[in-house]
Amino acid sequence: MIWRGLGSFVLLTALTLGGGDSVYGTDAPAQVLRVGLDMVAASADPHRLYSVDSRNLAFHIFEPLILPDDGLGIVPWLATGWEMEGERTWVVRLRPDVRFHDGKLLSPHDVAFTFCRLDSMGNGPLAGLIAGVEQAVARDAHTLVITTRGTMPLLPHVLTLLPIIPAPDGWKGTYQPRGCAGTADGLAALSEQRFADGKVPGTGPYRLASFRSGSSADLVRTDTYWRARPHWDRVQQVILGSGVARARALVSGEVDIINQVVPESLDFLSTRPDIKVVDSKPLRILMLTVNLAGPLADVNIRRALAIAIDRAALSKRIAPGSAEPADQMAPPGIPGYTPAASIPFDQAEARRLLAQAGVQEGLRLRLITIEPFARVAEGVARYLLAIGVQLDIRYASVGDALPLLRDRDYDLFLGSRVPFTGEMGYSNWELLHTPQPEIKAGSQNDSGYSNPELDQILSQAMVEADASRRADLLQQVAVIASRDLPFIPLLRTTRRWAMHADLRFDGRVDGNTLATLITPASASTQ
Repeated sequence: MIWRGLGSFVLLTALTLGGGDSVYGTDAPAQVLRVGLDMVAASADPHRLYSVDSRNLAFHIFEPLILPDDGLGIVPWLATGWEMEGERTWVVRLRPDVRFHDGKLLSPHDVAFTFCRLDSMGNGPLAGLIAGVEQAVARDAHTLVITTRGTMPLLPHVLTLLPIIPAPDGWKGTYQPRGCAGTADGLAALSEQRFADGKVPGTGPYRLASFRSGSSADLVRTDTYWRARPHWDRVQQVILGSGVARARALVSGEVDIINQVVPESLDFLSTRPDIKVVDSKPLRILMLTVNLAGPLADVNIRRALAIAIDRAALSKRIAPGSAEPADQMAPPGIPGYTPAASIPFDQAEARRLLAQAGVQEGLRLRLITIEPFARVAEGVARYLLAIGVQLDIRYASVGDALPLLRDRDYDLFLGSRVPFTGEMGYSNWELLHTPQPEIKAGSQNDSGYSNPELDQILSQAMVEADASRRADLLQQVAVIASRDLPFIPLLRTTRRWAMHADLRFDGRVDGNTLATLITPASASTQ
């Protein structure tokens, strides 16, 4: 059974701007970039959600101290540099010339307040980013000193995921876990509606002009940006949940660029001289989150599901040329990957495990996912049906899917993940560690999984400075996770974009579709 009632789609005619003509020339009255996305952010609050659609909006308005490059490396951004002083202290130097949209100069106090804001949100989706931070305090007008509980060698990578917001006027306090003095009023003022109304200034090249949750966002360029002005005066993001609808909108000229090009559209788009298609590296993993409180509490049933899926065949059938099998959470070459954690394909053994668990033919499970993952969900359903397990698939909008995930109102949840820090430590900390808000652990552990042995090994890995030893610890975590299976890895996929041929954009593994990186082909990116 497949439910599609929750998907939210807009008419293509709603995309048309000025008759649908693309506007690229420098002599045009306004440079408008129209972006057709599989998902538009459900919230304009940059700290509320942890997803590609959230970043696609947030990083136009707000910026991190350090920027990720497309090779999972890092480059200075709001920060000009950083270094360690001893084993537990990082010194971060800020640019002296950066201003928020309201004219206020960026200071270390804004970074400290941003940490305070994350701390005030409890075990929210970004809480793990500051899990090991003990204190953040200004040394001078342009220097921030971050003290950590243990060694945090990857702190600069972690900071790439944290959008900075301004501190209240006059606040010059210190970040400390479980409460920052003098922040109550400033934090209370940061309502979700204020972000949606564009009233919280950032340092980014755009301001939010209008926002409809999960539907559309309209961004207007700010002329006070600290870097060179981006090409586009205005950026419009609109949801087109169907891959075919996105392709049609691109070809008809109703949008200028689309993300998540689906296999059904690829051949058609690739043959058109007026369309360009680009891919990222295949680092995104599609996986099933397992609700351990329901019928899948028995690890034998979870293992039966995991080994019933032929990942190699699924990747070729669902996304030929843009997917590869994923038999564990870490991709090869990433610290944390080990052949010892691999999951085989064996349907005969899967049936034996189900029988051993006392499962009768006809077990029904509820799978929640979003429309862009429909082909994968339906492919998984076919493999599980072969061992007598039937999936009732429910397609939800992002805004509806996340509460279902957090409330554990599912048996299986199909989603995706990218190891943004270049290894598996922080992903594991958020996904696998027992939820412990006091140490910002397990902030995205929505399966109900808890294993003290894994927690202990992972805690050691998070403060291990020696890269080889850290990788060994992360491999141990991978083996335990593949044994317990709170998540079932499926595929590693590229991300794919299509655009008018007179545009230039290089695909990114993080999936971000940022207007600052999209230019006329005759120009260079900034």
